[in-house]
Amino acid sequence: MKKSNWLFLTTILVITSAVLCFTFSFKTEADSIEADIAAIKEVLPQYAVAVNTGDFDLWISLWADDGVQMPPGAPARIGKEQIGEAVKPAFDKMNRDITIHIKEAKVYGDLGLTRCTYTLKMTPKAGGETITLPEGKALTLYERQSDGSWKIIYDCFNSNASPK
Repeated sequence: MKKSNWLFLTTILVITSAVLCFTFSFKTEADSIEADIAAIKEVLPQYAVAVNTGDFDLWISLWADDGVQMPPGAPARIGKEQIGEAVKPAFDKMNRDITIHIKEAKVYGDLGLTRCTYTLKMTPKAGGETITLPEGKALTLYERQSDGSWKIIYDCFNSNASPK
């Protein structure tokens, strides 16, 4: 093989190797967004596990310190402490069974959102009838934390039932 052909083939091989290394060493923006969407889609299943097992510590850990919960028929609960104080009695007094179906998830930089539907059944731990709430819907916003995790920063939910 001539020296010029050898040089040409070597150059092509080096360039091809560099392109392949560059291509596989960096995530594309689409890959990054898909990874972020997958990460926020994991928060609500953890939320359901925490509710269904009565694990208050896991549940409250899903919230950002400055999170805001906006329940129906009640004022907004601002901050993890206020949210915890309002919700802890339900963990203490009720066995709950929540099912969450994520309908949509989006990410915009360090903010993400999910739109979901849910069903919730509650049975008093002291005994009594199970209460089945009408299906509801929720819009939950997340913020990427400094450690890369996603935490709930806003959660607004309500029932699909007509007001009485």
